Amino acid sequence: MKTIKWGIIGCGNVTELKSGPAFGKVPGSELVAVMRRDGRLAEDYAKRHGVSKRHGRQ
Repeated sequence: MKTIKWGIIGCGNVTELKSGPAFGKVPGSELVAVMRRDGRLAEDYAKRHGVSKRHGRQ
């Protein structure tokens, strides 16, 4: 089975309990990147959820 790699733009509070964890539970699905305006918050989210790439507003 091919793995579909996902990214979330705007990884705020809703993604903490709803959409974010679901990516790790669905076979063939992987969350690989997150983006948030505040780069520090994006980094924190990525570390806590095991996401390899994170981006903040430049």
